[in-house]
Amino acid sequence: MVKDQFGVKVTYKRAWCAKQQALLSIYGTWEDSYPLLPRFLKALQISNPGTVVEWFFKEDNDAGVYVRPSIRTFQHVFWAFQPSIEGFKYCKPVNAIDGTHFYGKYRHTLLTAIAQDGNKGIFPLAIALVEKECIAAWSWFMACVRKHVMHSPGLCVISDRHAGILATMEEPKWQPSNAHHRFCLRHLLSNFNRQMGNVKLKKMCGRTAEQRQPHKVVEELKAIGVANREALFWIDQGGEMCKWSICHDGGYRYGVTNTNLAEVFNNVMKHVRFLPITTLVEFTFYRVNDYFVKRRENAYAWQIGGNKYTSHATRIITRNTEKTNYHKIVAFDYRRGLFQVKTGRGNRGSAKGGKIQSVDMREMKCTCNKPSIYHIPCSHVLAVCIKRHLSYERFVDSCYTTQSYVNTYESIFLPLIDKRSWPQYTGVEVLHDPDYIRGLG
Repeated sequence: MVKDQFGVKVTYKRAWCAKQQALLSIYGTWEDSYPLLPRFLKALQISNPGTVVEWFFKEDNDAGVYVRPSIRTFQHVFWAFQPSIEGFKYCKPVNAIDGTHFYGKYRHTLLTAIAQDGNKGIFPLAIALVEKECIAAWSWFMACVRKHVMHSPGLCVISDRHAGILATMEEPKWQPSNAHHRFCLRHLLSNFNRQMGNVKLKKMCGRTAEQRQPHKVVEELKAIGVANREALFWIDQGGEMCKWSICHDGGYRYGVTNTNLAEVFNNVMKHVRFLPITTLVEFTFYRVNDYFVKRRENAYAWQIGGNKYTSHATRIITRNTEKTNYHKIVAFDYRRGLFQVKTGRGNRGSAKGGKIQSVDMREMKCTCNKPSIYHIPCSHVLAVCIKRHLSYERFVDSCYTTQSYVNTYESIFLPLIDKRSWPQYTGVEVLHDPDYIRGLG
């Protein structure tokens, strides 16, 4: 770029040094950013009441005593914006958690908890900056999440199998029925492939995990056992099928199979992960606000259009309704609402159609398991509803309604106070930890 614009050829090292000088001029030094962070977060909380901030400082000695009461060495900081906390009440009760490393002068890791709204959009919920990804850091982060964000029981947490996360999820507050831990299938299959070194087995494992009916899971497991007995033992994960099998999940995932929610947000943060920490925290504020502003307008427009459900849910219901044209209904008990549905092929592929499913309207169940897994009516339920002139609304989870989508983004972020108007800061002074300079240790 320099050569094209100015006709000057520069070495990589000189370009890198120039970039560092530019970053220093714009954002200041890392060392100055640490004591600035508590002042910024306090101003943020004043501008946006309800925003939560928690600190965890490094102890000055083995006795756990702070030798300098007014000075602390940075270790962790957690923050969650008030609109995110409020909006999560209307999202799917699912959170994907993940960690991503920093590229800056100091070694840090960003931990994130990301939800999903009723329109399948990522919903940044809580963020923490820690010195490293370990059991202590994950336990502290998830304790903050439980304390400030996830108050209700029955929440689903999806993650990879990092040792710190696995240990944290064994704590009582994350055990059923307080919460439900599920594995990211993409990470699980990646680990499986590393262990087994067999792409064909990996695909078989993936098919097994995503089967929605018990008999199909059994068939796939038998096929894996025939191909490789060791692979069958590996995928079983100590008998905890609910953690990897969609069929045995209990519907807590809402069909979310991986941690892509968190990884998409981490990718958004990619271009600021080398900047001083106060700049990074400030970026999260403006980025999440941007999500809210755009989606709030989309939600209002969708609601004004007279749509009862989000565009994501509407597409699924419309597609499933089209399939009902090829279904045949046989009644078994009108009072209980027990029906048999034989699927037709129509203009679909040769493998489609010819299957028989049972629908129990009273229990809100179908043997295809899709209503229980996705919380949206399948084509078999819709066929019965159309035949019997019944409403399918109770099969649609409230998070998919347009009103919930509007409520998700109803709370607004307020502009930050100008730095010159920040109130006088009287808290502790936060310093960097020299032991975590990149390249040391």
